[in-house]
Amino acid sequence: MPSDREYNGLLLDYYGELLTKHQQEILDEYYNEDLSMNEIAENYLISKSAVQDLIKRSLVQLKDYEKVLKLIEKDKKLDLIIEDMKKENNELLDSFVKKIEKIR
Repeated sequence: MPSDREYNGLLLDYYGELLTKHQQEILDEYYNEDLSMNEIAENYLISKSAVQDLIKRSLVQLKDYEKVLKLIEKDKKLDLIIEDMKKENNELLDSFVKKIEKIR
C-alpha cells in the first residue's frame, strides 16, 4: 500500500493532465521535484498558504476523478491478473502478458 504522498503522486500521474497548467506545475514541483511549500511559494511569488490551498484543492479534484474513473484501482487489479498469468507458465498466457505490457 503506497503512502499518502506516493498515492497523491500516482493521482498526479494518472489525472494531472486534467488540471490547469498552474496546478500541474505546482503539484509536480511538490510531489516529483520534492520542493517544499516555502520553496514553491518563493518560485511563484505567492504565499505558502496559497500553495497549500492550491495543493489541497487540486488533490480533491484528482481524488474525485479517481472515484469516478477508477483508473488506479483498475490498474492494480490488472497487475494482479498479470502476476497470476506469469505464474502459469503457459505460452498463450505469456504472449498475452507481453501484449499487455507493450500497451502499458
